[in-house]
Amino acid sequence: MDRQIQTVFCDDIRHELGGKLSYIGVYSGMLFVPIFPATLSKLCLAMNVLTPADKPFAKLTVRLLKDEDVLVEGTLDDAQLSAAVDLPTDDAMAKDRILALQSIIVFSPFVLEGPCTLRVRAETEEGELRGLGLRVEQAPAEMVIQQ
Repeated sequence: MDRQIQTVFCDDIRHELGGKLSYIGVYSGMLFVPIFPATLSKLCLAMNVLTPADKPFAKLTVRLLKDEDVLVEGTLDDAQLSAAVDLPTDDAMAKDRILALQSIIVFSPFVLEGPCTLRVRAETEEGELRGLGLRVEQAPAEMVIQQ
């Protein structure tokens, strides 16, 4: 397995009993708004940064960008890097284990002045990782429900 970032953009993330998370209103690459500017009451990002267990991160800085502007940036220290969760795989051999650093970002409210792309980037000691982003656009007229 190569290092990677998994992203889920959604309207809400709820913490359930037993440590489960529920993602509400998951976006699949596109978010349409009726008109700009637009204000979302909430926008959430769940993120997992993954690496093989035999290749733990020595350096990790994660950024959420709105086009080229940095909205959020965090650099993990040694204690945070060593707290990576050891995820089980279908093969219990040590060489196939995966380490995950998990994070949730919540914006409430989230203001959108115009069309944009939200992107996730992680800088490691080996270079940059790119997660799946979210494109925000104005809905075509036929998609807008008149009230």
